[in-house]
Amino acid sequence: MTMRNILIGLGAGLAAALLFAGIATGTSLALPLYFLSPLPIAIAGLGFGTWAGAAAAATAAVVIAALFGPLFGGVQLAMFGIPVAWGAHLVGLSRPAGEDGKVEWFPLSQALVRIAVVVAAGVVVLLPLMGMNPADFSKQLMLAIEEWMKSGGEPLDATTRAEAAQVIDIMVALLPAISAFSALTFTVMNLWLGGHVARMSGHLPRPWMPMWTVTMPKHAVTVLGIAILAAFVLPGIGSQIAVALSGAFTLAFALSGYGALHALLRGRPGRVALLVLVYAASFIFAPAIIAAALLGIADSLLQFRFRHAGGSGPAS
Repeated sequence: MTMRNILIGLGAGLAAALLFAGIATGTSLALPLYFLSPLPIAIAGLGFGTWAGAAAAATAAVVIAALFGPLFGGVQLAMFGIPVAWGAHLVGLSRPAGEDGKVEWFPLSQALVRIAVVVAAGVVVLLPLMGMNPADFSKQLMLAIEEWMKSGGEPLDATTRAEAAQVIDIMVALLPAISAFSALTFTVMNLWLGGHVARMSGHLPRPWMPMWTVTMPKHAVTVLGIAILAAFVLPGIGSQIAVALSGAFTLAFALSGYGALHALLRGRPGRVALLVLVYAASFIFAPAIIAAALLGIADSLLQFRFRHAGGSGPAS
């Protein structure tokens, strides 16, 4: 059984590498296929176990490294392969809950916390390898802006240059958070899609739980608060780690906030229209995502979604 699952993982890894390689074609489908490249890894890990997911992640990284170079293989492994395979492993964890044959599954809330940490770690490791040294990257961006302005016949004056430098410094400082936020978004999306595929094929081992039931644990609020504080206090790599954790946990709490909104609107008229409006606003306005994260934080502390749904707490 294990060897069969590993072979399935090898095939899934090849499929993931092909989807990743689609970015080289430059077609309109290249970017969506790139974002869906972890999906075969998720399907293998969720449907056929940890060894299949690990084999898929490793195979995809090796093939991509052979085709495009070690850096690209490392990007795929750290940003997509490891988080998705690890997430699938956590989702499949279980233990006996009693002598009556019942099984207790690993809580999805705890899985989300651990995946967020792994994604943040991958970002911190990758950014320096990709030449994203903050000081050098800021200089490169400033030079690019200056060249762009000169080509338009309007060179930067001292005041405009100072303002541009401030904006660049903020963007560079937030780069680990933005990268972790984005990577976790696509990790969760592919795990969710992979779970649906495994479920429809009859290979998902655990019972299906709606996403709106997933709430972040209370201790994650403390982690986010410490990370935000450390981002302002710690220098160098310590600050980058804190910023990456802040971005990943902000997305995790935003997902929890959207789930809380789903729960609070159940049975209400106009529910679908309001949810569509909220999600559309989140794609356009960053404050909408921050508001969802704040709702997720409040729900983690107060657990009001489960009282509204008639339960006493999150299901395990």
